[in-house]
Amino acid sequence: MKGKKLFHLLSSLSEGEYKLLSKAVRSPIWNTNEHLHLLYTQLKPFHPSFKLEDKHYSRIYDKIYKQQSYDDYKLRRLFSEFTKVVEQFLIYLETQDDRSSRQKQRLLLRALGRRNVYTYFERGTLQVLEEVEEEPFLDVEHFQSLIGLQYGLYFHPLTNRHSKKNNHLYQLTENLDNYFVLAKLRIGSELKNREKMLNIRYKNQLEEVILGELGEAMTNNSSVYQMYKLVYDLFEEPARIGAFNHLKELFNQNIAALRKPDQFFILHHLINFAARQINSGKAPFYKEALDLYKTGLALGLLLENGRIREATYSNIILLGCQAGAFSWVDGFIEQYYSYLKEDVGEDARAHALGLRYFYEEKFDQAVDQLLNYRFSPAYQPRVRIMIVRALFEQFLQDESIFNLLQAQCDAFEKYILRNEFLAKPRLEPHLNTMRLVRKLAQLLFDREPRATIHLWLTQEFESDKKFISQNWLKAKSRHLVKENSA
Repeated sequence: MKGKKLFHLLSSLSEGEYKLLSKAVRSPIWNTNEHLHLLYTQLKPFHPSFKLEDKHYSRIYDKIYKQQSYDDYKLRRLFSEFTKVVEQFLIYLETQDDRSSRQKQRLLLRALGRRNVYTYFERGTLQVLEEVEEEPFLDVEHFQSLIGLQYGLYFHPLTNRHSKKNNHLYQLTENLDNYFVLAKLRIGSELKNREKMLNIRYKNQLEEVILGELGEAMTNNSSVYQMYKLVYDLFEEPARIGAFNHLKELFNQNIAALRKPDQFFILHHLINFAARQINSGKAPFYKEALDLYKTGLALGLLLENGRIREATYSNIILLGCQAGAFSWVDGFIEQYYSYLKEDVGEDARAHALGLRYFYEEKFDQAVDQLLNYRFSPAYQPRVRIMIVRALFEQFLQDESIFNLLQAQCDAFEKYILRNEFLAKPRLEPHLNTMRLVRKLAQLLFDREPRATIHLWLTQEFESDKKFISQNWLKAKSRHLVKENSA
């Protein structure tokens, strides 16, 4: 595909940014090729998707080069030249929207320092240092900024290092200590997360030092340090619910003193902890997780470049349904549907409506919703397992559903075995779950003793097999026990 990189870069621009790009293309500082603005104009109708076919390339070439015969190499060279201009434009945009990290100020100070305009370099550095020191954010980025400024000032060739008034070196070491402790904690907690996910172990040197009294002393036990340290505690076994509650409290108290990356970092670990508790069967954490997601929505942390991830969208709806907040879920489905990527939006919304009906125990509507929409291959496993679950719930109330349930299970099994779109290991839990539900329905239909069925289910859950919707499956098992004892 011609212009692949160029089109990806242009797609990342908003409508207003693409319009502003016209000035960059016309600027003689960035471009002296008169054909580039013609190319910019010809590509404008394709923004932001840039779905071009061969005929479009030929038309663009004709508009730019008039009577000349089509030359593919020439057009590729023009695309490459335009790409370089767009890259310079992206750098420009970064420096324009850069209030927090002060990239423009740093670039100017570096230029002044290199040109030995020392008076203005020193004055500018001290001014920026004062601004940074007044920030409310005592985080990794804060101390990193101070280190860069103080290092540049102290080690400038024209700085008087023999003056007793020059305290920048001592301040530099203090800020370096703070930076090291906080950075080590933040990165170390991500290592803990990987250990949890991948079942591997890392050797994290100096971990005990930064988690102990020395770490507290070096950071004056700042709120950021306390929160980072509590994130560490979330990975301990058994689960430290107290650490979760304390971190949540500190987070809510100090939101204004955290930059967006730290807000997301801490919220992300709180949500992951809540999810682990849900997976271990602790139902109160459904509401905890939902409330955390609501906080993320309110802070704008769950939108990336104006988009919400499909997994985040589905997780929020699932939690809302499990918490029984159906009215809120209805509003969320419609409000955030437009923030999904276009290629998954319709699937995600149709699936969400099916979840909504299922958890409100409107199983007929759930089945109709999920059966009558044409989902993409990526959605088929989760949709089909939800259909099986809904039909099983109906079967528990009406045994005439048995044949339909078995037919759907058989069709699902054939689909998985023939599937060529998704990796087999990802589909195995779906296949195991479907087979378990199918056999469970058969045993119930055949009037097998409930105690026998429960024993079989227990053995299945204790085996090495992986299942999805385990909480639902175990709830069905517990329900059978209660019925048997009654």
